[in-house]
Amino acid sequence: MFNRVAIIGTGLMGGSLAMAIKALGAGEVVACDISEEARSDAVEMQVADIVEDTPAKAVRNADMVFIATPISAIPAALEDAVPAMDASAIVSDLASAKLGVVRAMESALPRGVRYVGGHPMTGSEQSGVRFARPDLFKGMYYILTPTETTDPGAFQRLHSLLTAIGARVISMDPESHDRVMATISHVPHLLSLLLMEMAASEREQMKNVFTLAAGGFRDMTRIAASSPAIWMDIVSENRVYIIERLRDYSGRVGELIEVLERDDLEALEKMFKDARAARAELSRKSGAEISDLYAISLPVPDEPGVISRITTAIGALGTNIEDIGIVHPLEGETGILTLKVLGETGAIDAAAKLKTMGYTVSLEKA
Repeated sequence: MFNRVAIIGTGLMGGSLAMAIKALGAGEVVACDISEEARSDAVEMQVADIVEDTPAKAVRNADMVFIATPISAIPAALEDAVPAMDASAIVSDLASAKLGVVRAMESALPRGVRYVGGHPMTGSEQSGVRFARPDLFKGMYYILTPTETTDPGAFQRLHSLLTAIGARVISMDPESHDRVMATISHVPHLLSLLLMEMAASEREQMKNVFTLAAGGFRDMTRIAASSPAIWMDIVSENRVYIIERLRDYSGRVGELIEVLERDDLEALEKMFKDARAARAELSRKSGAEISDLYAISLPVPDEPGVISRITTAIGALGTNIEDIGIVHPLEGETGILTLKVLGETGAIDAAAKLKTMGYTVSLEKA
């Protein structure tokens, strides 16, 4: 797939990505970390074919580059890597907040280098390359965040690589990504933090609070064990949407308090039932069986932004694209885009969405 893949940052995510790509035999894998300890661990674990100490050394002659550092370290990594970067390389990142990172990357990278933002929806409370494993991405969602300037060929090649390591790839625009992550990831982490703080303050008065902590409390606070350094970066980068969601949550807490003060059992029961139904739907979707593969084909104009518009529209439906291909059967400015989607229902929904956008769509079993 690539001649040389460079991964800057060998923590849990970067190390796991290096191991997964190395296992494919898709090209020479080069890892890089400024930490001597991390490099030593990476060498011992054989996460890559080569381990370098600077981004510039790692990216030399690489046709695929992943920036897997914490968000705050991305500018320094780019400053060192860009002068040594191949003029036609594809670059992606693994940042958990996208809007600011995408803007910074698109402005910092030189002309010719093709950038596609990314965010793997996987991880662990454990951090560091010592906990890296090659199957970390298998069966997990991996979000790509194309924009109007994203190169279709670069998107296709990156999509194919991520699918090959077992990821389920979907697309979202950067702003929608950050709004969604604030709701389903970033705010829950902060609420987990507050619950632990509340329990810790109670412990000063009742020494056995932690001993009595039941499964529900342990489940809700498990993510409070995550790396503070990583989460400081994420919260800082996505603070606008986090604040927005926290204010929404605060309003809902106020409503719950009012229901309890009124002793409105009917309203309280409805809240429980609605939450139970929503949770059941979440469980069904997360545990859905993989069904047959369907191919969606449509002619598309050869113009900037077409891949971004189509893939983000399908990603908004919650449908992952298993494979993507673009061919130009005739000379001219139109190509045939083929998307492969798992499951008949998802394929029908995706095709219907594309038709509402004005595309002529064909759907068949792949």
